[in-house]
Amino acid sequence: MFRDKQQYIVLDVETGGLDPQEHSILEISGILWEPGKTVSPVFDCYIKEDNIVTVPRAMEINQIDLKDVREAGKSPKQAIKYIKNRLDDVLGADRRPVKILAHNASFDYGFLNRLYNLAGEKIYKDFYGRTIDSASILEFLMLANHIKGNRASADVLFESTNNQIKDNERHRSYYDALATAKSMETLFNVYSNEG
Repeated sequence: MFRDKQQYIVLDVETGGLDPQEHSILEISGILWEPGKTVSPVFDCYIKEDNIVTVPRAMEINQIDLKDVREAGKSPKQAIKYIKNRLDDVLGADRRPVKILAHNASFDYGFLNRLYNLAGEKIYKDFYGRTIDSASILEFLMLANHIKGNRASADVLFESTNNQIKDNERHRSYYDALATAKSMETLFNVYSNEG
């Protein structure tokens, strides 16, 4: 059966701004989601680019201390090696590229691609090129009157699936990725059981 074979990395990044061509990736987390089976952490780390570029609004939102990034962050090459090793550990060394699910997936994928480019690596060896966007899923469910809300934000997704996170954990990649994975599992269980 199709759904029994599906595995996703629910991805979240925190960044120094909105433009992956210009702004730095600061933090990245991936959670394995196998619908109806597994929600478990795979990778989580700060990224320390050689030249960290941020804008004040982004730093106000994510509240990341750049001192922590500089002290504990992995270089792009180290981060990609770490991500590859964790994917091998969890999915096996003979794994195929894994699908990404994220809230506003094009944003997260753009910064993941930036990370791979900075490391001189090819993203397609580890991640499938097409992504699944939980914001689009949420927007559809709101249009169909299954979920109430006026915008397809992560906060609406988390609240509507009873997967809220603490204010001081919001806009941190690990907690946002985990809450997104749990929210998708909640929606999967609701709609896969409807007949």
